Amino acid sequence: MTSDFVKQVHLETARRYQQQGYDTDFLISHFQKVALDQDDIAELLTAITSKGLISERNERNSV
Repeated sequence: MTSDFVKQVHLETARRYQQQGYDTDFLISHFQKVALDQDDIAELLTAITSKGLISERNERNSV
């Protein structure tokens, strides 16, 4: 099991990659290269996706 601190570091890295236009496959590849297990990868992808959807909704509502 990966510590919350390490997961947070990788989550922030993934968000930066996402902002640069990298897709989910790239993020999964990154997580696998840094030896995160499948449960941790699923948790981080869920966090990224839910955050992204919330931000996208807020942007649409502010227009």
